[in-house]
Amino acid sequence: MIAGMRHSRAQKLIFKHNNLEDLEEKLASLPPDQPKIIAFESVYSMCGSIAPIEQICDLAEKYGAITFLDEVHAVGMYGMRGAGVAEHLDWSRDLTKSRSVMDRIDIITGTLGKAYGNVGGYIAGSANFVDAIRSLAPGFIFTTSLPPHVMAGATAAVEYQKSTMSDRVAQQLNVRKTKQMLADLDIPVVPGPSHIVPVLIGDAALAKAVSDKLLRDEGVYVQAINFPTVAVGEERLRFTPTPGHTDELIARLGESMKRVWKELGVPTVSEWVARGGRAGVGVEGAKPVEPIWTDEQLGLKSGGVPKMRTGMDVGIGVEHATRAVLLEGRA
Repeated sequence: MIAGMRHSRAQKLIFKHNNLEDLEEKLASLPPDQPKIIAFESVYSMCGSIAPIEQICDLAEKYGAITFLDEVHAVGMYGMRGAGVAEHLDWSRDLTKSRSVMDRIDIITGTLGKAYGNVGGYIAGSANFVDAIRSLAPGFIFTTSLPPHVMAGATAAVEYQKSTMSDRVAQQLNVRKTKQMLADLDIPVVPGPSHIVPVLIGDAALAKAVSDKLLRDEGVYVQAINFPTVAVGEERLRFTPTPGHTDELIARLGESMKRVWKELGVPTVSEWVARGGRAGVGVEGAKPVEPIWTDEQLGLKSGGVPKMRTGMDVGIGVEHATRAVLLEGRA
């Protein structure tokens, strides 16, 4: 996204992370007739937060902007068919009476990696917009197309995720177990509603030392995340539980982290509380963050995985001029 913005040479404004007031202030500062694109992600991969998609769409409509939603960290993992967070927000909505959230988004990008286990990516938008990309985007024109066997694998993965929710439910249950296990051990998790489990370390050298020791001594591979990916002082480890992480593996991870935390003197939640908190950890008066997947959606209230919902196909599209202002949301 950032590389595309730089190559576009369009004017760029950065609004504060998930801050609707700041976004509206920047939109209001621009001429009403100037084309504007609001570019943002659904799930932010380093903190696990989720964008207020519907409210951003409201502002886009109010100020004449189009929306560009990056769902790469959500496809396959959210929504009844795995289309992403925008679809997930329509879970209980009567789509015969109101527009779907996906229908309000002008441009959606996703990946065929991550949850789909393949390579490549895709865009979804109006037929005219997609045709413009095919005709004008140098990154698309001057590259090698994906080979047929890759596309066959990607198609099979997408079709599979559209037909079952078992993997998505299993992942979310494992995410809950992992977060609860870490909370019980007083290990600091940056609060968030998604499947991302960021564990706060707060020092770059210590984050690398923890990552190295977990791999070398415990057989646990997790990457250290440092500046500029995250702010200085908010260095962390980033875990992503999968459907394949069993209760035994989650318990083993906890034992490994408990040993490493003790041996290296890594700050616990209690210590962050004493320091006044950081990155949402140990902050006095902070409200708990509820997961976007509810108990009902996970079948915890009914005792089984919810039935797939049908008839959810939506249209995405709008035509706009191209000399736009890019308003980008960053974590």
